[in-house]
Amino acid sequence: MRAASALVAAFLAAGALAAPPAAAQRSLAVYCSHDADACELAAKTYSRETGVDVAITRKPTGEAYAQVRAERDNPRADVWYGGTIDPLLQAATEGLLEVYRSPRLADLAPWAREATERSGFRVAAIYRIVIGFGMNPALLSKQRVEAPRCWSDLTAAALSNDVELSNPVTSGTGYTILATLVTLYGEDGAFDYLRRLAPNVVRYTQSGTAQGPSVARGEVAVGVSFVHEFVTQQLAGFAVDIAIPCEGTGAALGGMAIVAGAPHPREARLFYDWALGRDAQELANHTRNLIVPANSSATVRPEAARFANVPTLDVDPMRFSQPELRKRLLARWQREIGDAAAKR
Repeated sequence: MRAASALVAAFLAAGALAAPPAAAQRSLAVYCSHDADACELAAKTYSRETGVDVAITRKPTGEAYAQVRAERDNPRADVWYGGTIDPLLQAATEGLLEVYRSPRLADLAPWAREATERSGFRVAAIYRIVIGFGMNPALLSKQRVEAPRCWSDLTAAALSNDVELSNPVTSGTGYTILATLVTLYGEDGAFDYLRRLAPNVVRYTQSGTAQGPSVARGEVAVGVSFVHEFVTQQLAGFAVDIAIPCEGTGAALGGMAIVAGAPHPREARLFYDWALGRDAQELANHTRNLIVPANSSATVRPEAARFANVPTLDVDPMRFSQPELRKRLLARWQREIGDAAAKR
């Protein structure tokens, strides 16, 4: 009996060794800071094309950074995909992201290759987006308020409680707006402006994707976010106007990285290569996430191309991702702006 049991055990062990890898071994965990529909489409497409089971967790960039940092001794994610590049660059300086030189880097536009190289190949630039104003013309007309065209216009008393921004502590969009204002006015000037703007801000949202729907539904007259958030509302049939601030505006790059110590490093690299390819970069054209793709051969939808060459301020992502500066700016924003807003 014992001999028979031993024979069965040996047979089963041999069968396990000969069997193909289990489906669970072909899996990938992704923290995604794209718009939700872009995250979902990327996961479904990659899974369909490769057979890999992709688990997507949607988080704003600030929250994704905090999660990756908290899990540094026991990483749960393989890839951090999408979202403004500054938090990814900060994570790179802290050793939270892997170095990876993808064979697809040669396919990227010069601005994307340069940003990827400057990160020490820890973060890839995968798209470009521009800050602007989205406006509900019906609300502005009803309130007899002239549409704002400049940063200075947003502080007009007529817009009291009618402007929506995002929280830079949790939102990469919010941090890009803060970095833009610091670039434009200097640090003290930027915070003076934000204090004057505060009476007009109805809320600072956790994510920078909220402003498009808020403006489109008439919840607020003006939202400040990346312009593609408002373009997508136009495409959905909503009456939304868009303006690029007259004093100058900021642009941001979207980033992607492999988490250091990723549980599935091979699958992470394969996804990374796929995400830089033309077909993957064009997926945004089928979502609300209308961005300028990094792959130089990818097609840009006309609605996104309108803002592809908008002149922008030199908001240096390498500077604003420095941990000391980022920590100081966010602490100051929370102390001088966020805490005061919470008390209102």
